[in-house]
Amino acid sequence: MSEEPKLTSPKEVRGLLAQLGHRPNKGLGQNYLIDANILDIIAATAQIQPDESVLEIGPGLGALTERIIPQAKSVTCIEKDPTMVKYLKSRFSSFTLVESDALDVDMDALFEKGITKVAANLPYSVASRLMVDIAECAHRPELMSLTIQKEVADRLCAPPGDGHYGVLGILTGVYYENKLVKKISPTCFLPPPKVWSAVVKMERRSEPLIEEELYPLFKKLVKGCFSQRRKQIGTILKKLGVEPVDPILADAGIEHAERPEKIEIERWAQLARVLSR
Repeated sequence: MSEEPKLTSPKEVRGLLAQLGHRPNKGLGQNYLIDANILDIIAATAQIQPDESVLEIGPGLGALTERIIPQAKSVTCIEKDPTMVKYLKSRFSSFTLVESDALDVDMDALFEKGITKVAANLPYSVASRLMVDIAECAHRPELMSLTIQKEVADRLCAPPGDGHYGVLGILTGVYYENKLVKKISPTCFLPPPKVWSAVVKMERRSEPLIEEELYPLFKKLVKGCFSQRRKQIGTILKKLGVEPVDPILADAGIEHAERPEKIEIERWAQLARVLSR
């Protein structure tokens, strides 16, 4: 391993990419994280135990992979880029590689086999969708340590009343407690992206905040209301055909004039319960 290129050295990473004949693909969000301190923070945030199986999405050249393999019982990586797939196979032996777009993978099947943690520098273009898809899995993982765009991290972790609070934070927040761990400068990547990034920690709740059978209604309700987030909740529900609005809202502990971004997950859940009666 000592002869392998150092994946935290800009010079050696540039040399390796040139050797592979590879140009980072903006469409795939290929910005390689080369800051050792940040990589260590992602691995540490995952709190990997020796008996645990870990999933990494979009490992790229393997800078995070080489940190989590020694800590875990087993590591599964999902990588779409054929050049990266070939290099990862040449560099690491003790891991499982799924050659696919992460959006096409049956995540629940992976988690059902015993994967309990996710550690990943997520492809930014699909990060929001992936986080919701994973949260909605029946066998959702215990903890996720992820690098995502800071703007997405703000939406993931925003409290009610914050301008960033919305669908992403609510849908994932049903199942996870979300926390921003560390902001990341563009200079920590090669090539540097145009935006700041962040490490976030998603820790599974002991019990979801909404019953499983009511979640589809809850999701439809939240998405419908946030598509008109500037309007009063009473007005939105009337437009959605809900009647009688005010008694229903009162049962959920919500005032007619409240805006969607002021309503906590627990009250959205209660509204879904009232509407399901």
